Amino acid sequence: MNLLIDIGNTRIKFGYALASGERCHAHTVALTPDELDQFIPWLNQHHLQPKRALLISVAKAEVEQRILQLLQDIACPVIWLNSAQPCAILRNGYDQPNQLGTDRWLALIGVLMQHQALARPIVHASFGTATTVDTLCSATSTETALFKGGLILPGPQLMYEALATKTAKLGQGPGALLDFPTHTRAAISTGIAAAQAGAVLRQWQLALELDLGVPLLVCSGGGWELVHTEIEQAYLQRQQQLQLRPEKLLYQPTPVLDGLAYMATQY
Repeated sequence: MNLLIDIGNTRIKFGYALASGERCHAHTVALTPDELDQFIPWLNQHHLQPKRALLISVAKAEVEQRILQLLQDIACPVIWLNSAQPCAILRNGYDQPNQLGTDRWLALIGVLMQHQALARPIVHASFGTATTVDTLCSATSTETALFKGGLILPGPQLMYEALATKTAKLGQGPGALLDFPTHTRAAISTGIAAAQAGAVLRQWQLALELDLGVPLLVCSGGGWELVHTEIEQAYLQRQQQLQLRPEKLLYQPTPVLDGLAYMATQY
């Protein structure tokens, strides 16, 4: 049995997978660094006895060390993964693969695993501390799927915080999303959501213009709640403008853990 650990900037996500790579989705928890004392009780509550742990991290060294100590306490061996790690189903198209964020790489593997049977390009938008919008070209008869490249921009919450800390009187807190905002909170919230949607639709349309099929749009990340209304509406409008059959975007809660579950089958 495999313990899956995604050590992020604000939360640590824990998951569990069978040796076959099948995720046990009921066995998923997200903890802040201050809540790590709940980790062992969580294992005990679900009667989980991991034989090894697969980890990725974008967090500070002290957070990593706390988690490694917890794993040492339960005698659980550790396998660290990074973006230079080869994957049997996906090629890394970054100029220098080891410079790609490990969380992005594992998330892309997880997204591809969920949807590769559709044999379509995929645009994955992840709304975390940063927003990333990445494009996958589907596999062909001669080549595996390819990560073609993507964008990085400040995430929704980071945009709010930047305006709150770098301006004198805008303050904090979300407002309503309106077509023509007439008060400051709505103007900020609508502007942030529109900026995020614009980045996503830019990449989706560029992927469409590759003429490899209509791309599937998959979203994830904790900032999704702040922007989902704008992005869902804008996505539908763009499909209508292009006279495509309307299709809803998909939300995938834990793509990094899904990617770790797949990589567990490679060891």
